[in-house]
Amino acid sequence: MNSDGELRLRVIPGAKVEKLGIENETLKIWIPAAPEDGKANKAVIALLTQRLKLPNNAATIISGQTSRDKRIKITLSE
Repeated sequence: MNSDGELRLRVIPGAKVEKLGIENETLKIWIPAAPEDGKANKAVIALLTQRLKLPNNAATIISGQTSRDKRIKITLSE
């Protein structure tokens, strides 16, 4: 995550298992959800906020809505 609270990641939709990992210095998220009708994007936000112990509204996709490569904005309320 950079100092602006942005996180770059690569999503692998349609995976058999849900998991987070780092490959080739890239954060990757494997999710079972299909990349249709925003299901995969919702699953990515849910997994990230769950693992980071944040409310769902703390993470927003700021680029890559229809791409596997995404930028996520993490907003921490004080």
